[in-house]
Amino acid sequence: MRTTLRAVALILAMAGLGLPVASPAQTAASTSPIILKKADFGAPAQSRTKLSMWWATEVEQRSQGRVKVQYFPADSLVKAADVFEGTRGGVVDIGIWVQAYNPAVSPLSALFTLPGISPAFRPAVLAASELMFASDFSFFRDELRKLGVEPIYVWGVSDQEVIATKPVGSIAALKGLKIRVIGREWPKLINEFGAAPVAMPWPEVYEALSRGTLDANVGFVTANRDSKLHEVAKHHTRIRLGAAAGPVAIMNKGAWERLPEELKAIIRQLAREFPARLADIYEKELGDAIKEMEGKGVKFYDWPEGDRARLRTAMEALWQGWASEQEGKGLPAREALRHYLALQQKHAR
Repeated sequence: MRTTLRAVALILAMAGLGLPVASPAQTAASTSPIILKKADFGAPAQSRTKLSMWWATEVEQRSQGRVKVQYFPADSLVKAADVFEGTRGGVVDIGIWVQAYNPAVSPLSALFTLPGISPAFRPAVLAASELMFASDFSFFRDELRKLGVEPIYVWGVSDQEVIATKPVGSIAALKGLKIRVIGREWPKLINEFGAAPVAMPWPEVYEALSRGTLDANVGFVTANRDSKLHEVAKHHTRIRLGAAAGPVAIMNKGAWERLPEELKAIIRQLAREFPARLADIYEKELGDAIKEMEGKGVKFYDWPEGDRARLRTAMEALWQGWASEQEGKGLPAREALRHYLALQQKHAR
């Protein structure tokens, strides 16, 4: 009773002095953590997904619990093709976005997934991150902000190659195959060599290969292993189609703007750390993935040098055609292409 009377007296005294008085509800609200929902299409076992979960844990730890991230992997909250709209609309606060699933959104971002544009992952992901966050060429980050999302880090995939249910030991073997690809330029490339492109989100690939509605998938070695595609596709072609190192994790604009500056600083710091960590993981796991798949009966193929040269010529022609098309729409595609290639050279040294 005396404690209650003292508390009432203190509140009355503070009110009399014109000092603000916080109600118990206000006090609780001020100490409640900020909850952020993060959606990812990747399976929990995949390396990149694990690092995405690491990011969530780091935000919580570095903010000393002021932020809590609820993680939803494997399409459990938002499907891969719906991540952009789901994030922009506030269904989730953070989404792992693949521009190639929504080619009409930020068309210039297709630069990062052009066939063969990024020969090696580490210089590519570091170049894409610098272009997104630190370069004088601000088009990408400005465009995403206008579209209602904030880019928070760059990620990507490595060693784009073909895993198939049939041998693919040469360009000629592509003819007639149903191959899963994404975006707008990849279908043009495989069409040129007689294959039939199939658009399909990653989580559906395993079943499609097992049923025979798909003959092959363009993907990276460790993801093929982690998704167990080698259980249903025993032929892996090491044609090194490049590392698509430019997709971004995005955050709802309103959710970003509501964050205090010190919490934004934590996320910006993680944007600098994430790409190099992902490159470390991919480099470490590549050899292990190949060895494991070979042990489970997967045969790996290399193409003849002439086929490689022919493929490279076709890919570079696609870059130029893409740039001309985007320039015709008023987008600075040639400048973006020049910056990206130059930054890859810088980070390859």
